[in-house]
Amino acid sequence: MISKDYGKYTLVCDICGVVTDEEFETFQDAVDARGDLGWKSKKIIGEWADVCPDCIE
Repeated sequence: MISKDYGKYTLVCDICGVVTDEEFETFQDAVDARGDLGWKSKKIIGEWADVCPDCIE
């Protein structure tokens, strides 16, 4: 998921809960960076989830 804390956006793995060190100014910046960081959006039980590189495998 993309989380907003203190006005900044971060990626949070919907499987293991790891959070990226990178912070983004906008939601769209986080979406755009997701692939560059090796994260993927994946449909799990009918819901979209953001998955970190470690959990993709």
